[in-house]
Amino acid sequence: MPRGVQREPLDDQPGCCDAFLGLLRACGLVCYVACPPVPSVITRKLAFHPPEKGMTYRIAVKSDPEKRFKNIRGCRDEPMQLVVRNMSNGADYVHSEREVEVFSVTTANNNELVCIKCTPDTYSANPAVAEQVVLFCQPNSSDLGGFLQPNSMNFVTYANVFETDFYAFDYSGYGFSSGTQGEKNVYADIRAVYDKIRETRPDKKIVVMGYSIGTTAAVDLASSNPEGLAGVVLIAPFTSGLRLFSRKPDKPDTCWADSFTSFDKVNRIDTRVLICHGDLDEVIPLAHGMALYEKLKNPVPPLIVHGANHHTILSGKYIHVFTRIAGFLRHETLVSSRSMEVESQQQSQNTSSKKTTESQE
Repeated sequence: MPRGVQREPLDDQPGCCDAFLGLLRACGLVCYVACPPVPSVITRKLAFHPPEKGMTYRIAVKSDPEKRFKNIRGCRDEPMQLVVRNMSNGADYVHSEREVEVFSVTTANNNELVCIKCTPDTYSANPAVAEQVVLFCQPNSSDLGGFLQPNSMNFVTYANVFETDFYAFDYSGYGFSSGTQGEKNVYADIRAVYDKIRETRPDKKIVVMGYSIGTTAAVDLASSNPEGLAGVVLIAPFTSGLRLFSRKPDKPDTCWADSFTSFDKVNRIDTRVLICHGDLDEVIPLAHGMALYEKLKNPVPPLIVHGANHHTILSGKYIHVFTRIAGFLRHETLVSSRSMEVESQQQSQNTSSKKTTESQE
Protein backbone atom coordinates (compact mmCIF):
# COMPACT_ATOMS: atom_id res chain seq x y z
CA MET A 1 0.00 0.00 0.00
CA PRO A 2 1.41 3.44 -0.87
CA ARG A 3 2.78 5.45 2.02
CA GLY A 4 0.35 8.05 3.39
CA VAL A 5 -2.76 6.14 2.30
CA GLN A 6 -4.73 4.71 5.21
CA ARG A 7 -6.89 1.62 5.05
CA GLU A 8 -10.62 2.31 5.56
CA PRO A 9 -11.95 0.92 8.86
CA LEU A 10 -14.01 -2.21 8.46
CA ASP A 11 -16.13 -1.80 11.60
CA ASP A 12 -19.06 -0.21 9.79
CA GLN A 13 -19.19 -2.73 6.96
CA PRO A 14 -21.88 -5.37 7.43
CA GLY A 15 -20.62 -8.88 7.80
CA CYS A 16 -22.17 -12.21 6.95
CA CYS A 17 -23.78 -12.47 10.38
CA ASP A 18 -25.41 -9.04 10.06
CA ALA A 19 -26.76 -9.89 6.64
CA PHE A 20 -28.10 -13.19 7.92
CA LEU A 21 -29.81 -11.50 10.89
CA GLY A 22 -31.36 -8.92 8.54
CA LEU A 23 -32.69 -11.74 6.37
CA LEU A 24 -34.15 -13.47 9.44
CA ARG A 25 -35.91 -10.26 10.52
CA ALA A 26 -37.37 -9.80 7.03
CA CYS A 27 -38.57 -13.43 6.97
CA GLY A 28 -40.08 -13.02 10.41
CA LEU A 29 -41.94 -9.89 9.32
CA VAL A 30 -43.29 -11.65 6.24
CA CYS A 31 -44.39 -14.64 8.30
CA TYR A 32 -46.08 -12.39 10.87
CA VAL A 33 -48.00 -10.46 8.22
CA ALA A 34 -48.85 -13.30 5.85
CA CYS A 35 -49.67 -16.08 8.33
CA PRO A 36 -52.39 -17.09 8.35
CA PRO A 37 -52.90 -16.11 4.67
CA VAL A 38 -56.35 -14.62 5.28
CA PRO A 39 -56.93 -11.16 3.70
CA SER A 40 -58.82 -9.77 6.72
CA VAL A 41 -56.06 -10.88 9.11
CA ILE A 42 -53.32 -9.47 6.87
CA THR A 43 -55.24 -6.18 6.60
CA ARG A 44 -55.56 -5.95 10.37
CA LYS A 45 -51.84 -6.45 10.89
CA LEU A 46 -50.83 -3.95 8.21
CA ALA A 47 -53.47 -1.27 8.61
CA PHE A 48 -54.21 -0.90 12.31
CA HIS A 49 -51.73 0.53 14.80
CA PRO A 50 -53.57 1.67 17.93
CA PRO A 51 -51.61 3.54 20.61
CA GLU A 52 -50.72 1.61 23.72
CA LYS A 53 -53.76 1.38 25.99
CA GLY A 54 -53.63 3.95 28.75
CA MET A 55 -50.90 6.01 27.11
CA THR A 56 -53.12 9.05 26.42
CA TYR A 57 -56.13 8.51 28.70
CA ARG A 58 -57.94 6.19 31.07
CA ILE A 59 -61.57 5.60 31.97
CA ALA A 60 -62.70 6.62 35.45
CA VAL A 61 -66.03 6.33 37.24
CA LYS A 62 -67.04 9.29 39.33
CA SER A 63 -67.84 7.12 42.35
CA ASP A 64 -64.29 5.67 42.44
CA PRO A 65 -61.91 7.73 40.25
CA GLU A 66 -58.84 5.59 41.05
CA LYS A 67 -60.40 2.27 40.05
CA ARG A 68 -58.84 0.78 36.90
CA PHE A 69 -60.75 -0.90 34.07
CA LYS A 70 -59.66 -3.18 31.24
CA ASN A 71 -62.22 -1.62 28.91
CA ILE A 72 -65.46 0.31 29.06
CA ARG A 73 -67.59 -2.80 29.58
CA GLY A 74 -66.75 -2.73 33.28
CA CYS A 75 -68.20 0.71 33.89
CA ARG A 76 -70.70 1.41 31.11
CA ASP A 77 -73.65 1.64 33.53
CA GLU A 78 -72.02 4.27 35.75
CA PRO A 79 -71.30 7.99 35.24
CA MET A 80 -67.88 8.14 33.57
CA GLN A 81 -65.17 10.58 32.67
CA LEU A 82 -61.97 10.48 30.64
CA VAL A 83 -58.79 11.24 32.54
CA VAL A 84 -56.48 12.56 29.84
CA ARG A 85 -52.74 12.22 30.23
CA ASN A 86 -51.08 15.47 29.20
CA MET A 87 -48.40 14.23 26.78
CA SER A 88 -46.22 17.29 27.36
CA ASN A 89 -45.77 16.86 31.12
CA GLY A 90 -47.45 13.57 32.09
CA ALA A 91 -50.03 15.21 34.35
CA ASP A 92 -53.68 14.11 34.46
CA TYR A 93 -56.27 16.43 32.96
CA VAL A 94 -60.06 16.19 33.05
CA HIS A 95 -62.26 18.31 30.80
CA SER A 96 -65.37 19.74 32.43
CA GLU A 97 -68.57 17.74 32.21
CA ARG A 98 -70.11 20.53 30.18
CA GLU A 99 -67.31 20.28 27.59
CA VAL A 100 -66.99 16.49 27.29
CA GLU A 101 -69.72 13.93 27.95
CA VAL A 102 -68.69 10.25 27.94
CA PHE A 103 -71.01 7.44 26.91
CA SER A 104 -70.80 3.94 25.43
CA VAL A 105 -72.32 2.22 22.41
CA THR A 106 -72.66 -1.49 21.65
CA THR A 107 -72.03 -2.48 18.03
CA ALA A 108 -73.65 -5.20 15.93
CA ASN A 109 -70.47 -7.23 16.51
CA ASN A 110 -71.03 -6.95 20.30
CA ASN A 111 -68.12 -4.60 20.90
CA GLU A 112 -68.45 -1.78 23.41
CA LEU A 113 -67.13 1.60 22.24
CA VAL A 114 -65.96 4.62 24.18
CA CYS A 115 -67.77 7.67 22.77
CA ILE A 116 -67.78 11.36 23.60
CA LYS A 117 -69.87 14.41 22.84
CA CYS A 118 -68.11 17.77 22.95
CA THR A 119 -70.31 20.82 23.50
CA PRO A 120 -69.37 24.30 22.25
CA ASP A 121 -69.39 27.38 24.48
CA THR A 122 -71.90 28.99 22.10
CA TYR A 123 -74.14 27.40 19.50
CA SER A 124 -74.34 28.88 16.02
CA ALA A 125 -77.11 31.34 15.19
CA ASN A 126 -77.06 29.99 11.64
CA PRO A 127 -80.28 27.94 11.25
CA ALA A 128 -78.59 25.28 9.11
CA VAL A 129 -75.75 24.67 11.59
CA ALA A 130 -78.26 24.63 14.46
CA GLU A 131 -79.91 21.59 12.86
CA GLN A 132 -76.66 19.64 12.47
CA VAL A 133 -74.08 17.80 14.57
CA VAL A 134 -70.71 16.40 13.49
CA LEU A 135 -69.56 12.79 13.85
CA PHE A 136 -65.78 12.37 13.54
CA CYS A 137 -63.90 9.20 12.51
CA GLN A 138 -60.27 9.53 13.60
CA PRO A 139 -57.07 8.47 11.82
CA ASN A 140 -54.87 5.51 12.59
CA SER A 141 -52.36 5.49 15.46
CA SER A 142 -54.60 7.72 17.55
CA ASP A 143 -57.31 7.53 20.16
CA LEU A 144 -59.59 9.91 22.03
CA GLY A 145 -56.91 10.95 24.49
CA GLY A 146 -54.65 12.12 21.69
CA PHE A 147 -57.40 14.40 20.40
CA LEU A 148 -58.29 15.75 23.86
CA GLN A 149 -54.88 17.09 24.79
CA PRO A 150 -55.10 20.37 26.73
CA ASN A 151 -53.54 23.53 25.28
CA SER A 152 -53.77 22.21 21.73
CA MET A 153 -56.21 21.97 18.85
CA ASN A 154 -58.53 19.32 20.29
CA PHE A 155 -62.09 18.05 19.92
CA VAL A 156 -63.44 20.73 22.26
CA THR A 157 -61.79 23.34 20.04
CA TYR A 158 -63.41 21.74 16.99
CA ALA A 159 -66.84 22.00 18.64
CA ASN A 160 -66.24 25.69 19.36
CA VAL A 161 -64.99 26.41 15.84
CA PHE A 162 -67.96 24.69 14.20
CA GLU A 163 -70.39 25.97 16.86
CA THR A 164 -72.21 22.66 17.17
CA ASP A 165 -72.00 19.37 19.06
CA PHE A 166 -69.03 17.28 18.02
CA TYR A 167 -69.10 13.48 18.48
CA ALA A 168 -66.13 11.12 18.35
CA PHE A 169 -65.34 7.54 19.36
CA ASP A 170 -62.59 4.95 19.65
CA TYR A 171 -62.74 2.07 17.17
CA SER A 172 -62.97 -1.51 18.42
CA GLY A 173 -59.62 -2.44 19.96
CA TYR A 174 -58.56 1.21 20.33
CA GLY A 175 -58.28 2.99 23.65
CA PHE A 176 -60.73 1.44 26.09
CA SER A 177 -63.16 0.16 23.46
CA SER A 178 -63.50 -3.63 23.56
CA GLY A 179 -62.94 -6.04 20.69
CA THR A 180 -60.19 -6.22 18.09
CA GLN A 181 -59.16 -3.98 15.24
CA GLY A 182 -60.54 -4.86 11.82
CA GLU A 183 -62.08 -3.40 8.70
CA LYS A 184 -65.52 -4.92 9.32
CA ASN A 185 -65.44 -3.76 12.93
CA VAL A 186 -64.66 -0.19 11.85
CA TYR A 187 -67.73 -0.17 9.61
CA ALA A 188 -69.92 -1.62 12.38
CA ASP A 189 -68.46 0.92 14.83
CA ILE A 190 -69.46 4.03 12.91
CA ARG A 191 -72.87 2.58 12.13
CA ALA A 192 -73.56 1.95 15.83
CA VAL A 193 -72.50 5.45 16.88
CA TYR A 194 -74.47 7.04 14.03
CA ASP A 195 -77.60 5.12 15.00
CA LYS A 196 -77.13 6.10 18.65
CA ILE A 197 -76.98 9.78 17.77
CA ARG A 198 -80.10 9.43 15.61
CA GLU A 199 -81.86 7.68 18.49
CA THR A 200 -80.96 10.29 21.10
CA ARG A 201 -81.02 13.35 18.83
CA PRO A 202 -83.83 12.70 16.31
CA ASP A 203 -84.17 16.43 15.67
CA LYS A 204 -80.60 16.67 14.33
CA LYS A 205 -79.03 15.86 10.98
CA ILE A 206 -75.49 14.46 10.96
CA VAL A 207 -72.40 15.52 9.04
CA VAL A 208 -69.85 12.69 9.03
CA MET A 209 -66.20 13.73 8.99
CA GLY A 210 -63.40 11.22 8.39
CA TYR A 211 -59.64 11.68 8.53
CA SER A 212 -57.20 9.27 6.84
CA ILE A 213 -58.34 5.71 7.63
CA GLY A 214 -61.44 7.30 9.16
CA THR A 215 -62.52 8.33 5.66
CA THR A 216 -63.08 4.68 4.81
CA ALA A 217 -65.60 4.37 7.64
CA ALA A 218 -67.27 7.62 6.58
CA VAL A 219 -67.54 6.50 2.96
CA ASP A 220 -68.84 3.05 3.85
CA LEU A 221 -71.61 4.53 6.01
CA ALA A 222 -72.47 7.36 3.61
CA SER A 223 -72.65 5.02 0.60
CA SER A 224 -75.70 3.41 2.22
CA ASN A 225 -77.32 6.88 2.43
CA PRO A 226 -78.69 6.48 5.96
CA GLU A 227 -81.58 8.62 7.11
CA GLY A 228 -80.47 11.91 8.61
CA LEU A 229 -77.16 12.20 6.74
CA ALA A 230 -76.62 15.87 5.81
CA GLY A 231 -73.08 15.84 4.42
CA VAL A 232 -69.65 14.21 4.37
CA VAL A 233 -66.17 15.68 4.90
CA LEU A 234 -63.19 13.57 3.82
CA ILE A 235 -59.76 14.71 5.03
CA ALA A 236 -56.78 13.04 3.33
CA PRO A 237 -58.81 10.11 1.93
CA PHE A 238 -57.43 7.19 -0.08
CA THR A 239 -59.03 5.13 -2.83
CA SER A 240 -58.29 1.65 -1.42
CA GLY A 241 -55.68 -0.30 0.51
CA LEU A 242 -53.84 -1.85 -2.43
CA ARG A 243 -54.11 1.30 -4.53
CA LEU A 244 -51.94 3.02 -1.93
CA PHE A 245 -49.07 0.89 -3.24
CA SER A 246 -49.91 1.64 -6.87
CA ARG A 247 -49.06 4.64 -9.00
CA LYS A 248 -52.62 4.60 -10.32
CA PRO A 249 -55.05 5.47 -7.51
CA ASP A 250 -57.87 5.63 -10.07
CA LYS A 251 -57.17 2.16 -11.46
CA PRO A 252 -60.64 0.97 -12.60
CA ASP A 253 -60.37 -2.68 -11.55
CA THR A 254 -60.36 -3.62 -7.87
CA CYS A 255 -58.44 -6.71 -6.79
CA TRP A 256 -60.46 -9.34 -4.92
CA ALA A 257 -58.01 -9.12 -2.02
CA ASP A 258 -58.22 -5.33 -1.73
CA SER A 259 -59.52 -3.59 1.40
CA PHE A 260 -61.02 -0.22 2.34
CA THR A 261 -62.42 0.09 -1.18
CA SER A 262 -63.72 3.67 -1.01
CA PHE A 263 -63.12 3.99 -4.76
CA ASP A 264 -65.94 1.50 -5.41
CA LYS A 265 -68.36 3.06 -2.91
CA VAL A 266 -67.97 6.82 -3.10
CA ASN A 267 -70.10 7.19 -6.26
CA ARG A 268 -73.10 5.84 -4.33
CA ILE A 269 -73.18 8.76 -1.89
CA ASP A 270 -76.18 10.99 -2.60
CA THR A 271 -75.38 13.82 -0.19
CA ARG A 272 -72.85 16.62 -0.62
CA VAL A 273 -69.18 15.70 -0.09
CA LEU A 274 -66.23 17.97 0.69
CA ILE A 275 -62.67 16.67 0.19
CA CYS A 276 -59.67 18.34 1.87
CA HIS A 277 -56.14 17.16 1.04
CA GLY A 278 -52.61 18.46 1.53
CA ASP A 279 -50.46 18.80 -1.57
CA LEU A 280 -47.37 17.59 0.34
CA ASP A 281 -49.05 14.48 1.75
CA GLU A 282 -46.52 11.64 1.39
CA VAL A 283 -48.59 9.07 3.29
CA ILE A 284 -51.66 9.43 1.06
CA PRO A 285 -50.82 11.39 -2.09
CA LEU A 286 -53.16 14.12 -3.28
CA ALA A 287 -53.98 12.03 -6.37
CA HIS A 288 -56.10 9.74 -4.16
CA GLY A 289 -58.31 12.59 -2.98
CA MET A 290 -58.72 13.88 -6.54
CA ALA A 291 -59.56 10.39 -7.85
CA LEU A 292 -62.39 10.14 -5.32
CA TYR A 293 -63.53 13.69 -6.13
CA GLU A 294 -63.96 12.76 -9.79
CA LYS A 295 -66.37 9.95 -8.85
CA LEU A 296 -68.67 11.97 -6.57
CA LYS A 297 -72.33 12.54 -7.45
CA ASN A 298 -72.63 15.79 -5.50
CA PRO A 299 -69.18 17.26 -4.93
CA VAL A 300 -68.51 20.72 -3.62
CA PRO A 301 -65.28 22.55 -4.51
CA PRO A 302 -62.44 20.64 -2.79
CA LEU A 303 -59.79 22.26 -0.63
CA ILE A 304 -56.19 21.58 -1.62
CA VAL A 305 -54.04 22.75 1.27
CA HIS A 306 -50.73 24.00 -0.06
CA GLY A 307 -47.81 23.09 2.20
CA ALA A 308 -49.79 20.64 4.33
CA ASN A 309 -48.78 17.03 4.79
CA HIS A 310 -50.70 14.09 6.23
CA HIS A 311 -50.06 15.02 9.85
CA THR A 312 -50.33 18.82 9.72
CA ILE A 313 -53.50 19.28 7.69
CA LEU A 314 -55.77 19.14 10.76
CA SER A 315 -53.24 20.28 13.37
CA GLY A 316 -54.44 23.88 13.50
CA LYS A 317 -51.51 25.16 11.46
CA TYR A 318 -53.81 25.74 8.47
CA ILE A 319 -56.79 27.65 9.84
CA HIS A 320 -58.45 27.85 6.41
CA VAL A 321 -59.15 24.10 6.66
CA PHE A 322 -61.50 24.78 9.55
CA THR A 323 -62.90 27.86 7.82
CA ARG A 324 -63.70 25.76 4.75
CA ILE A 325 -65.40 23.03 6.79
CA ALA A 326 -67.38 25.64 8.76
CA GLY A 327 -68.49 27.15 5.45
CA PHE A 328 -69.56 23.70 4.27
CA LEU A 329 -71.73 23.29 7.36
CA ARG A 330 -73.32 26.72 6.89
CA HIS A 331 -73.90 26.78 3.15
CA GLU A 332 -73.31 23.48 1.33
CA THR A 333 -74.84 20.53 3.17
CA LEU A 334 -78.31 19.27 2.30
CA VAL A 335 -79.70 21.10 5.34
CA SER A 336 -78.00 24.33 4.24
CA SER A 337 -79.29 23.96 0.69
CA ARG A 338 -82.86 23.40 1.84
CA SER A 339 -82.65 26.43 4.14
CA MET A 340 -81.43 28.58 1.26
CA GLU A 341 -84.19 27.26 -1.03
CA VAL A 342 -86.85 28.04 1.57
CA GLU A 343 -85.41 31.51 2.10
CA SER A 344 -85.31 32.11 -1.66
CA GLN A 345 -88.92 30.96 -2.05
CA GLN A 346 -90.02 33.24 0.78
CA GLN A 347 -88.24 36.19 -0.80
CA SER A 348 -89.88 35.42 -4.16
CA GLN A 349 -93.29 35.19 -2.51
CA ASN A 350 -92.74 38.46 -0.67
CA THR A 351 -91.64 40.18 -3.88
CA SER A 352 -94.64 38.78 -5.76
CA SER A 353 -97.04 39.88 -3.03
CA LYS A 354 -95.51 43.34 -3.02
CA LYS A 355 -95.90 43.67 -6.80
CA THR A 356 -99.52 42.47 -6.60
CA THR A 357 -100.31 45.01 -3.88
CA GLU A 358 -98.68 47.82 -5.84
CA SER A 359 -100.62 46.93 -9.05
CA GLN A 360 -103.91 46.91 -7.15
CA GLU A 361 -103.18 50.33 -5.72
